Amino acid sequence: MLASRGRGIVFGLSGTGKTTLSADPNRGLIGDDEHGWSDNGVFNFEDGCYAKVIELSPIAEPQIYACTRRFGTILENVIWDPVSRAIDLDDASLTENTRASYPLDFIENAILEKRGGHPRNVIFLTCDASGVMPPISRLSVEQAMYHFISGYTSKIAGTEIGLRDDRKLPSAPAFGGPFMVHRPAFYAQLLRRKIERYDVKCWLVNTGWVGGPYGVGKRISIKHTRALLDAVLSGA
Repeated sequence: MLASRGRGIVFGLSGTGKTTLSADPNRGLIGDDEHGWSDNGVFNFEDGCYAKVIELSPIAEPQIYACTRRFGTILENVIWDPVSRAIDLDDASLTENTRASYPLDFIENAILEKRGGHPRNVIFLTCDASGVMPPISRLSVEQAMYHFISGYTSKIAGTEIGLRDDRKLPSAPAFGGPFMVHRPAFYAQLLRRKIERYDVKCWLVNTGWVGGPYGVGKRISIKHTRALLDAVLSGA
């Protein structure tokens, strides 16, 4: 993700808000997933986005919503009327994990070169269903390494079965544990060297529940999380 005033790269597991937060008209989009960070900066090695679309809002997420109406988008698990061909993004009768795949250039402010400079901010997303994490925290390098290695997030309805029934607190070390060849500490040291070399600020952003746990509090709004990210990227 590349911002107009300050660059940032986002880490997060499925359902934490990477695609939604990267599709913002105020920022140029390098990609919503699968990036590398070389000595020349950040680059993306995909050519499209994969968005969760259950109960997608045309007001809160207008860019992604528009993509679901475009020819060339692949819809997965989305209910549609075979006569009118109208789709129903609110229908979760098959699964809450409904998705849309679309080319990067479907997003108006996409950076088609899929390259950017070095990020000034690293943002870890966690969707905390226990209602404990604050909406945003500034991390020291040591704290950033802890959260990167732990990769904590709660199970989210629509990405994993069991948010309502299973209160376990899962994690994916290095935000991708099953796919990593080395131990998480190996990747943490790679990231630490980048953070220290390019003087990057680190943040933890909770896109989950505030005011109490799931069933008591409510999930923080996309509007508020975007405002927090705008403040991070502008230096405010």
